[in-house]
Amino acid sequence: MPRDLFFYGTLRHLPLLEIVMGAVPGDLDISQDALADHAVLSVREGPFPMVEARPGAWAAGVLVRGLTPGHIARLDFY
Repeated sequence: MPRDLFFYGTLRHLPLLEIVMGAVPGDLDISQDALADHAVLSVREGPFPMVEARPGAWAAGVLVRGLTPGHIARLDFY
């Protein structure tokens, strides 16, 4: 069953996302999106982001629709 996932961190970078997914440019159904009432923040312990519930804020990211079990397996490995 295909799944839709929202990415707010490093996987927003489309060339990286396509490599992780094993896709060629244009292969994935990707759109710019935002998650309401959430904010993307940097983490003190490292160079990566986290998402936190925050009323009134918007977390920018990308929505990827129709991911297959193969895509999900590649994400799990990543």
